[in-house]
Amino acid sequence: MKGPAIAFICLSALLSLLTPDFLQTTNLTNVLLQSAINGVLAAGMTFVILTGGIDLAVGSILALSGMVLGKLLLAGTPVPLALLGALAVASGLGLLSGLMVTRGKLPPFIATLGMMSAARGLALVYSGGRPASGFSQEFLKLAEGPVLVSLMAAVYIIAGLALQRTVYGRSIYALGGNEQAAWLSGLPTERLKCSVYVLSGFLSGVAAIMLTARLNSAQPIAGVMYELDAIAAVVMGGTSLSGGAGGVMGTLFGALIMGVLRNGLNLLEVSADMQQVVIGVVIVLAVLVDRSREQITRTVNSQLRQHPKRSGLLATATLVLIILGATGYRSAHQNKGPVIAFVMKTKNNPFWVDMEEAAQKSAEAAGVRLIVQAPERETDVEKQMQIVENLIQKRVSALVLAPCGSKEIVPAILKANEAGIPVLIVDTRVDEKTLKEAGAKTETFIGSDNFHGGELAGEYMCQMLKERGRVIILEGIAGHETVDARRRGFVEALKKHPGVVVAASQTANAEQEKAFNVTQNLLQSNQNIQGIFGCNDVMALGALAACKSMNRPDIVIVGFDASAPGRQAIQEKTMAGSVAQYPSEMGRLGVEKALSVLQGEKLPDYLPTKVEVVSVP
Repeated sequence: MKGPAIAFICLSALLSLLTPDFLQTTNLTNVLLQSAINGVLAAGMTFVILTGGIDLAVGSILALSGMVLGKLLLAGTPVPLALLGALAVASGLGLLSGLMVTRGKLPPFIATLGMMSAARGLALVYSGGRPASGFSQEFLKLAEGPVLVSLMAAVYIIAGLALQRTVYGRSIYALGGNEQAAWLSGLPTERLKCSVYVLSGFLSGVAAIMLTARLNSAQPIAGVMYELDAIAAVVMGGTSLSGGAGGVMGTLFGALIMGVLRNGLNLLEVSADMQQVVIGVVIVLAVLVDRSREQITRTVNSQLRQHPKRSGLLATATLVLIILGATGYRSAHQNKGPVIAFVMKTKNNPFWVDMEEAAQKSAEAAGVRLIVQAPERETDVEKQMQIVENLIQKRVSALVLAPCGSKEIVPAILKANEAGIPVLIVDTRVDEKTLKEAGAKTETFIGSDNFHGGELAGEYMCQMLKERGRVIILEGIAGHETVDARRRGFVEALKKHPGVVVAASQTANAEQEKAFNVTQNLLQSNQNIQGIFGCNDVMALGALAACKSMNRPDIVIVGFDASAPGRQAIQEKTMAGSVAQYPSEMGRLGVEKALSVLQGEKLPDYLPTKVEVVSVP
């Protein structure tokens, strides 16, 4: 535990030197809140890894148990019973994973990989792909900072005592150290192994309760890749992946290191792309240092004994250089004039790249500083909320936000309101009812009408097919409002043209490779297809590649976004058309109108941007 604790202290000290915002009480509270959910998941993961196993299903179990909780609450179930129901589902799924490992003799990786896929699918089926939100104040009290932090603290106190002071804990270490020897000594190895997966599932349920309360929403797409964050926290905390060594207190510091790192990188205005690089490098370095701690200690002690004065001078000089460098960095990055924060859904799509580039140009022309941040995944509302909370600590002048969730992001908007930071919304509307109930407000919405865009795509498809044909719809991420509006608009347009029917509609997760595979599969089972509508250009291009591979150049493909690759395909006449939304216009207007608000201008509730079909010339 010493290694992770020292790393945590050193990282915190460095960040406190680099930015004056880090050591504020409100920011330290943010770090604890933002670490709590991953910390709880990582506590359960520690028990599994101590036995030499792995649990890849924790994020999916979180999503399914969260949906069960949300549905029960909306059905009027008393809060305590709803909580028990969610925990029972999560524990039951953990038990199934454990039985697959023990009775089915499956490797933990394979068993939990299967559970990860199955639980995610069940969450989507159970929810119909739609989130559940709007819970009672009694339940939302669980989202208060002291409650979330207390839950995490309680989990670690109980887990630490269980590992260090009980027979069960000693048995877990024995099982992970040498399973054969543990069995020969009379330990019930299969029962022990199964129990850690039940515990991991139970704590996934606890994390689901925390996340649902924090967002005031349960989502079937919640928790994607959370298992990797949990594993990283465990490994950074010094627990061996081969089992038998480590503990939950090290894991706690590992989770806090990740929370501090993400918080600090936001405060230092490090770009979202570079954040992933930095976090990956820090994780690897932390593990390498922890694994080589004894050798490093021996080397340092030897140098101190042989050259005490030289070592003291070197340490002093290094410390002085760090302090001087940090002081210079702080001075160079002090806020001078307005600072506008632009928080997008993600940066891994041409649509958002175009929006960012236009926003940067607009900010440069106006002579203001622009901070652009985004979560790694378009569906990760919790990470987007963390980014907004961290930017509030920087006291930015205005916030331009493209919400990952129209209801889920409202608590973050309320926090910006309370800090006196005006909020402008782009691309995706915030749910007005949820906004009003929370007492939050936004200055305006800048964006196009995605439903109308879908209608335009449908009308154009019918025109290209001459009013007769069978079409496939490639949907985006299930439960995502923007692309769902496009799909609904497309279907509504087709109702006016009975000769054009939807033969199949399946999600491709807004990914090109997934769209390629889904299109191939659908064309195999539906030979008589004349058209394909991709709810974004990425999926349309995947469908285009699939049609080429199956020698079906006759199929009419229509996309959405009119991205540069999409326009190129249209110019080459391999794609029939795409609905243009002009993200660059949203980016430009976002910055310009934020400056207008700062100058006291009152904006209309809606500033529409153009939407039109870009077709074959």
